[in-house]
Amino acid sequence: MRIVTIVVAVVAAALALAVMLTAPFALAGLTLHPLRLTSVVWALLASIALYGVFERRAPVFGRIVSRGRSKGTIAITFDDGPTEPYTTQILDILRDAGARATFFVLGARAVTSAATLRRAIADGHEVGNHTWAHSALPLCGPNFIRQTIRATSDFVERTTGVRPRVFRAPFGWRNPWVDRSARREGCEPVAWSVGVHDTDRPGADVIADRAIAGLRDGAILLLHDGRSLDPEPDASQVVAALPRILEEARRRKLRMLTISELLDESGRQ
Repeated sequence: MRIVTIVVAVVAAALALAVMLTAPFALAGLTLHPLRLTSVVWALLASIALYGVFERRAPVFGRIVSRGRSKGTIAITFDDGPTEPYTTQILDILRDAGARATFFVLGARAVTSAATLRRAIADGHEVGNHTWAHSALPLCGPNFIRQTIRATSDFVERTTGVRPRVFRAPFGWRNPWVDRSARREGCEPVAWSVGVHDTDRPGADVIADRAIAGLRDGAILLLHDGRSLDPEPDASQVVAALPRILEEARRRKLRMLTISELLDESGRQ
């Protein structure tokens, strides 16, 4: 079951509980008992909090970017890398297509792929921050969150000379401190508008079909060139699907920008 489905189910259950607890009293014109009212309030607050944690686009904990506003542009992003040989293969495909992308890297992977990071920057791509070790941030406090973001940004800057300007939380999960910590480290929190669940490895054609279905103005596409800290990640299906995705984007005359470029253009609209 997808996490969004779980969230929707939890929210629906909480609202149903609130209705069941309050309806008999409302129909009878009676006053709701304070203890029962407290239970209803807590159920509703819990559902809102869960929605804010697990729904990547939820504004519960603050502003989050999930798409651009400029016409004729998209942003293709890759999470959980760099991993080889896949990231280099992706860079080759992007270079041949004249497309730019954003790589949300894990610090723990980046330390063994410094040359790949430097090439990504040299090729005109953007390197974003995806934390050091793909921790589930809703379970973490503000100090840890800021440290894992800072450590990753520090390494990227030492390696490439460029400090990340964008951040994506692992799984898209957030708590009240995530966005604030990212911004204090100079990063704009970013989600996505099109997810294709490529880490499930459904096949290159399925990945391409799902991605192409979401190609529209301002779309932010989520792909993966790794899989968390899996010791043997396999992004071969993404590599195989990418040329078809890029070809369709070109056919639709969509410019493929980095996230920062997409945000800059959106701000001028």
